[in-house]
Amino acid sequence: MNSQTIGRYAMQYLLESQTTKQRPEGPSQAVAISTPVQEPRRWWSRRPRPEDILTKEERKILKSVKSRAHFLDRGFSCCCIQIGFDGLIGFIPVVGDFVGLIFAMFLVEKAMEAHLPSKLINQMLINVAVDFFIGLVPIIGDILDIMYKCNTRNALLLEEYLIQRRQYQLRKQDVDNTIIPKATSSATNIHRGKDDEHLQSLTASKSTTAVELPPKEPIHKK
Repeated sequence: MNSQTIGRYAMQYLLESQTTKQRPEGPSQAVAISTPVQEPRRWWSRRPRPEDILTKEERKILKSVKSRAHFLDRGFSCCCIQIGFDGLIGFIPVVGDFVGLIFAMFLVEKAMEAHLPSKLINQMLINVAVDFFIGLVPIIGDILDIMYKCNTRNALLLEEYLIQRRQYQLRKQDVDNTIIPKATSSATNIHRGKDDEHLQSLTASKSTTAVELPPKEPIHKK
């Protein structure tokens, strides 16, 4: 190969390298650039919880029920297992089961302060009854009682119902706020139309009842 062919290949290689550098980026790189960068979460930026929409009284009741359920079902940790006061006292035959039943009924009574429907209250009582009868069985029943956690189940039922009821109330308020202005505007339009009709009827009646004066008779001079 002579020097001319070597120079030609060198020029061709340089031109190809420059064109590859000037080409636009591939689709994968473009997608990576176009995707927005997520801002790092700070410890003070707390996401809104579902129960934040509840009223002050409902949040107070729910917090009390949750704290009691946590104490009764998950208050202590033993060998990587969370066990509550209900599970510990359930190892005492019969007496421990009745004590756990009393505490579970106190939790249901506290939940009833939120004006719950009878269907939900019956479901909570069924959970308490199942937990009580399971605990009567020695050893195996006590282990199943720890795993069943009727108080936590009732707290979750209460939370779900309160959130759904509050969401329904807020949607109803939004619908009422949109319907009432339309109704008032239509009522004012109807009232104005009636006033206009009344004025027109009055003017028509005045024109028809107007007294026509007789024509004056000519005066003859004597």
